[in-house]
Amino acid sequence: MSRVRTPRRRLALAVTAALAVTTGSLAAGPAVATTGTPATGTVTAGATTTGPLAAQDALALLPGSVLVGNGPSGFLSRLTESGTNVYRWTRYADGVTTTLPGTVYGGTHGSDLVVRSEGNVRTILDMSSGAEPVVIDTAYLGTSAQLIRLAGSTLVMRVNRPEGGADVHLVSKPGDTVVDRKVTGLPADAALRRYDMSAPGILALLYTGTVNGVMGSRVALVDVATATIVEDRAASGAGLSGDISVSATHLAWAEKSPSGDSTTLAVARRGQTEVERIPLGRGTLLTELTGDWVTYGVPGGTTGSTPNPLFALTARSLTTGQTVELLDSVTTIRPEADGGLLVQGGTIEHGEGLYRIAPGADGTPAVTLVASTGTPIVLQLTGQTVPDTLDFRTSRGDSYLTWQFAAPTGARADVELTHTATGQRWTSTAPVDPAARGLAYWTGLFDDNTAAANGAYTWKMTATPTNGIGAPVERTGTLTVDNGQSPHGFSDTGSPDLIVREGGALFLYDGRQALYHNAQSTLKETDIGSGWDAYDQIVTPGNVAGARFSDLVARDRTGALWLHTGTGKSAFSARTKIGGGWQIYNKLTGGSDLDGDGLPDLLATDTAGDLWFYKGTGSATAPFAPRVKSGHGWGIYNKIVATGNIGGAAAGDLVARDTAGDLWLYLGKGDGTFAARTKIGSGWDTYDEIVAIGDADRDGRPDLLANGPGGRGDELALYSGTGNWSAPFGPRSMLYAPAPVSSATSTLF
Repeated sequence: MSRVRTPRRRLALAVTAALAVTTGSLAAGPAVATTGTPATGTVTAGATTTGPLAAQDALALLPGSVLVGNGPSGFLSRLTESGTNVYRWTRYADGVTTTLPGTVYGGTHGSDLVVRSEGNVRTILDMSSGAEPVVIDTAYLGTSAQLIRLAGSTLVMRVNRPEGGADVHLVSKPGDTVVDRKVTGLPADAALRRYDMSAPGILALLYTGTVNGVMGSRVALVDVATATIVEDRAASGAGLSGDISVSATHLAWAEKSPSGDSTTLAVARRGQTEVERIPLGRGTLLTELTGDWVTYGVPGGTTGSTPNPLFALTARSLTTGQTVELLDSVTTIRPEADGGLLVQGGTIEHGEGLYRIAPGADGTPAVTLVASTGTPIVLQLTGQTVPDTLDFRTSRGDSYLTWQFAAPTGARADVELTHTATGQRWTSTAPVDPAARGLAYWTGLFDDNTAAANGAYTWKMTATPTNGIGAPVERTGTLTVDNGQSPHGFSDTGSPDLIVREGGALFLYDGRQALYHNAQSTLKETDIGSGWDAYDQIVTPGNVAGARFSDLVARDRTGALWLHTGTGKSAFSARTKIGGGWQIYNKLTGGSDLDGDGLPDLLATDTAGDLWFYKGTGSATAPFAPRVKSGHGWGIYNKIVATGNIGGAAAGDLVARDTAGDLWLYLGKGDGTFAARTKIGSGWDTYDEIVAIGDADRDGRPDLLANGPGGRGDELALYSGTGNWSAPFGPRSMLYAPAPVSSATSTLF
């Protein structure tokens, strides 16, 4: 891109505030309200200008202003304020800005004249001299008359004909008499599409009409002085949205393909039939000639939704074909009296404003910043909210990671979190919303839908502007996930896991993936090892060894009891024998703190129907104290499950299923014994297995997982805890269970 000439003092000093109210007046000009804006320094209401601007100081332009006129001494801008258009004239010499009365103004190219419309009355004002305003009443042209533009001191009026089509009238008032000249030479069926006045005294009309029996798009050049067409030529492909430009030597216009998906720049030397057509891409093109160059660009780049190289203002040499990128975005291109251009647009470096395009020392177009809104045209990060620590044990811990932007355009925010220890990732892609925020909502799952591991993470956020203007914005940081430990969690995630034994092999599945995202083809499976068919009972009591992670307790067929301590790495340590003679028990269960000391305990029923309580000690070598009888008559049950605290009392509870399929709740008293039973359901003989999975649905209450006969996949069900002892579980939620969870030979723990 060509180098933009910037003020000697940094522009930020000149434009950090909006235009401040100052005193000032137009020398010998019309009676209008005037406000002034110094070019440098910070000003407050009531301040006055201290002197003319230095030659290379940039002026201030209110954000949202639109360039609508420009002349040798200043420019006309429009700004919508509270639903009303407000017009201002700004002088180049000293930056004084004049607010004009009225709400409808038009400017000219290369002239300090502006025109105010009040109904049919047009008032032409000279913003640089003391000339009396020229007032022209165009009511005589009828109600269909429209002011197209001001050509010097001449009104270009379009008047619709009753029979169809329109005429162009050039209306002026050199003295006290209104002079109306109708442009002649247009075909009878001419439909006017676009107007442009780039070269002094030449009005370019883009129209469709029939000439020599051929219907098509054409460009007519009108000599304003004589109101006659001096050149009329075909402009194939130019349509309603096509732009046109004329200079003393050339004519340029934009063409679109019939499908509208490609744009071509057409350039011809005036008076010659040859046309050079330059395919460019897509978009509605603005084009303007300046000297031996033609400039072009697609407006709206700052708010564009997709990248387009034509968003940049580019100049192409009419002699060599060389191209030079001038601005990163363009809104309006207007010719100046000296053959240069005044462009509203922006650069990545200097932001939005008005830029003058004129030949540099070597003849190549160069860019000078004239006025700035102080508004960047690129995405900028203004703030972020990323928690230092996240806890996903309940859904209330799901978190928004938020970045705030100053966003003239849309953007896509890509977020990547990486677990430092394992390299597992969570990624998110989301649009930056209209409030200029980028939101990444993390529910504590990796991309494979397994629960996020505890520990340190790095994060990276990359915001990419949708219009392709400017580099992506990137930020990085760190955070920690601390989900604690789940009584039924065997990996370091704080989330319940599911253990499945198939034959002699033991497998571990992440509970969140297996229970809620298991319709996918592949579950993340951890092979814990083989030889587990040596045990006739396996119990998952929680952390009984006093370390950080949950453990397994298993009984072999000789009655020996073994402890496999958890490692937090989806595996278990080598077994340790912790007892013998356990063959006297027909049922074992664990997973509840039955005496309220914070340690999980073990329960066992013998063949006589007595219930025995083994208090947890927290010792890895002797994790359970000697047994204490807790009750009798338990021989009526074929399944007992320590559920954790589901009743809301002081300690863990127990559910038991009788041979009729009824389910009974025993509320723990806090001393290893239980209150009288309460019936909480029937039909539970449907299930082979009932597993105290822990808080699988992340609502803060323990749940039950039940599996059908032979591990039938259509009979896997989750019963969510309610916290109500009289109805501790809600209706079942049927879950799809892929193999091996649904295998006929599998067992769940």
